[in-house]
Amino acid sequence: MTDTNAPESLMSARARDFATAPHGAFVGGSHVDAAGAAIADIDPSTGRVITHIAESGADVVDAAVRSSTEAFEGDWGAMLPGRREAALHRLADLVEKHAGELAEYDALEGGKPVAYVEAVDLPLAVEQFRYYAGWPTKLTGSVVPVDTPDSHVYTRRVPLGVVAAVTPWNFPLCQAAIKLAPALAAGNTVVLKPSELTSLSALRLAELAIEAGLPPGTVNVVTGSGAVTGDALVTHPQIAKISFTGSEKVGRHLGGRAGAALKHISLELGGKNPHVIFADADIAKAAAAAATTAYFYSGQVCFSGSRLMVQREVLDEVLDTVRAHAQSLVIGPGLDRSSTMGPLASAAHRDKVESYLDTVTGTGAGVAFGGSRIAGDGFFLEPTAVVNPADTHPVVADEIFGPVLVVQPFDTVEEVLPRANDTRYGLTAGVWTSDVRKAHAFSQRLQAGLVWVNTYADYNAAAAFGGFKSSGHGKDCGPEGLDKYLQTQTIWMSLS
Repeated sequence: MTDTNAPESLMSARARDFATAPHGAFVGGSHVDAAGAAIADIDPSTGRVITHIAESGADVVDAAVRSSTEAFEGDWGAMLPGRREAALHRLADLVEKHAGELAEYDALEGGKPVAYVEAVDLPLAVEQFRYYAGWPTKLTGSVVPVDTPDSHVYTRRVPLGVVAAVTPWNFPLCQAAIKLAPALAAGNTVVLKPSELTSLSALRLAELAIEAGLPPGTVNVVTGSGAVTGDALVTHPQIAKISFTGSEKVGRHLGGRAGAALKHISLELGGKNPHVIFADADIAKAAAAAATTAYFYSGQVCFSGSRLMVQREVLDEVLDTVRAHAQSLVIGPGLDRSSTMGPLASAAHRDKVESYLDTVTGTGAGVAFGGSRIAGDGFFLEPTAVVNPADTHPVVADEIFGPVLVVQPFDTVEEVLPRANDTRYGLTAGVWTSDVRKAHAFSQRLQAGLVWVNTYADYNAAAAFGGFKSSGHGKDCGPEGLDKYLQTQTIWMSLS
């Protein structure tokens, strides 16, 4: 593990100055005074305080929502589709231009290896803005044939209004783009609340939106905790839509609040994703993919293949590959370019992950490797594999959201299918087999919103992403990702 006492020293001067300054909300095109900033922004690689972030209270949230309402009813709402398209393309260009700086914020606050953020998160964010920039000029309605004489009936697809976008700490910039791009393309305005653990890239993105020519108030950012800032935002009477990505527990709470207020809501929640390898697969390729997805971003990824189900005759071969990959990882600070795995996002989250490992002792399952803290000040945990736990064990049933891979052998297709589906989640799944008939039949019977076959974790702005069951409802990406920010208006005109 690399010992870096002051990771921010590895940042560019521009990024370092921005990161270490106290921050308040961003409302109406400018930063709100950060006086009284009370939330310590912690670097998980060292446990040190980077800066302080303001807890935006109801007054700041109200100002942000009113500013976004003015933009929706004014300049942004009145902007012609072609101009809205051009503005989103300019924003994509600016995100790409400042990709290195933006990646440093997510690496510093989240502990993610900066080289990976540059290679994965930033291109995905740019892709979101470019894909949805093409939609404003293509939002058409339809003429409806009716049996009433002398009537002209047609539909329009129109925006909802002001959207509350609540994003998680694991993909700060990328998740902001996933919500902002379709919401803005549809003609809405957005008040974005990033996680209090990772606010910097969202605040910088709001600056870039102004530079791209989006009218003030089109994108506002309120910083703070879910209990204070988030609650004030999602319950504000002028919020028309809530778009949330995060935990199942919070998603259920927000679903109840939205239902009571009759607000539109979409939820992208967790997953305990079965990653199934049959003996007839390309085992080397399948095992490498299983290892990579298990420990990518320290397992803090909703679509991580965290439940690896392997046909018994190839179990040892797959596990050997996973172990070798885990041992090859360079664990260190996110801003260190030699790091290939960073810390967990917070001390509290590391404690939670460790509590799951404590439950394995005496159950008949075993820790094949890892499972220990790594010495130092940051929140590091070894990549870990737990082998052969019962299907009902918490390490199998719950989303641990850490570098803990659950490995379970199986014997037949008939056995593994119901086991794979026996989960309250249904986000993603993976299947590896050389049998085309089996690939189609098995993947179609999996209760998951996205199934990868002979690959894992491919992602594109044009392809819908979202889960079944307790993994939420509503899709990100593709036309489906746009639909949830639109509503249909019917115009019925008498011609008599």
